[in-house]
Parts: sequence; C-alpha cells; structure tokens
Amino acid sequence: MRNSVYALLGAALLALSPMAASAQERPIHVNLGGGPTWNMGDLGEHFGMGWGPAIGVTFNVNPKIGFQFEYAYRFFDIKDDAPFFGATRFSANHTTHQLDFNLEATVTGADSPVRGYIIAGPGAYYRSVDITEYVGTGVICDPYYYICGSYPVSAIIGSRNSWDFGFNFGGGVGIRIGDEAEFYIESRYHYVMGPEFTPSSPLPAAAGQGGSTTGNYIPLTFGFRF
Repeated sequence: MRNSVYALLGAALLALSPMAASAQERPIHVNLGGGPTWNMGDLGEHFGMGWGPAIGVTFNVNPKIGFQFEYAYRFFDIKDDAPFFGATRFSANHTTHQLDFNLEATVTGADSPVRGYIIAGPGAYYRSVDITEYVGTGVICDPYYYICGSYPVSAIIGSRNSWDFGFNFGGGVGIRIGDEAEFYIESRYHYVMGPEFTPSSPLPAAAGQGGSTTGNYIPLTFGFRF
C-alpha cells in the first residue's frame, strides 16, 4: 500500500511542470496525497496507526473560498495489545473509505509564498472490520470489531461493515511551486458516528459488553495540489 502512495505522488510530480503556468487561473484544482492516520479514544486501543492515499477536487468560488470533494482510503492493522477477550489467537484489520464535502478558506494573502488555509465539512464513511482468525472462548462482544455474540471456538468470522455519517475540520499549509502548483501538508480531525452493539443476553465480563462504534481519526497528509 505504501508503494501505491509513492507511485501516486510520483505521478503528481511529473504532472506539475506542464500545469504550473496556468493552474492558478483555473477554477478547478486537483489534490493528490497520502500519509499516516492516528486513531483516538477506544478505537485507538484496538487498531494501530494507519496509512492510505487521498485524492480530491476543489472548485474555487473566488481566490479565497473553494468547495472540495475528497476521497480517502485508510488501512489499520490490529494492535499487539488490543483486547482479545480470552482468545488464544485473534487477527483483524480495519479499513475506511472516506467521502467528504468540504469548504476550504485561504487565510493568507495572494502574494504569500506559503498559503495557509482552514477546511471543514460533512462526510460519509464506509468502515469495515475483517476478522481473519479467532480461536477462543466462543463469546465476544466488542463494538470496534463490529461483533457481539457467540461464535465457534475456532473460526474465521469474516467481514462486517457500516456506512456512517461524520464530519471533519482542520487546516494546512501549501508551499508554492512555480506560479500555480503547491506542496501541501494538512491535518484534520474526523469524527464518525457509528451504530451501537449490545448483547441480546448477559455475557461473561471477559467477553465485553458492547457499546458504540463511534470513531475518531486524525490523518496527516502530504501531497501536491495543481
């Protein structure tokens, strides 16, 4: 996956030269980037730091205001010390497909070599968890694995997923390359509201007692806009 991100960034670099002279005057800009993503709260106790690419299109209303649509993919592997609820073997991963609709506002002057901006907006997030191995007590109820119930002592449980609503806000800086293109560094906070998972009958304390799948993500993105 990291190789795919580097390949995309390399393609963006090749595209910068012919586009640098005219893009500033164009009403549409494309951004292409990627980087690490941190999980916060209870989600961060289950899955480690993730990685993934992002691509977006911005429609400028004027030199200061633009509307952006962005897609991003993130992959997170399970942490070594994640809650396993008595399992002797447990393997899982978590992925997100992010569709955001943002308002972007430039806060620096037009002649500044470094463009500062803020960005925020709502989004739809397709989140899934793949449990590839579970060998344990046969009972597990944890919202961040999207499961709650009794399972065979030795089984591949499979994939569970959900479309969830969320929002994001943050900011970044863009370092001008030529007249038009820029290298940008950006960080945003994503809050994603997820469904509740609760047991239909009392479970042993070690199995977990369910709860909300709401997640908090903070990606740090490095990329190019042209």
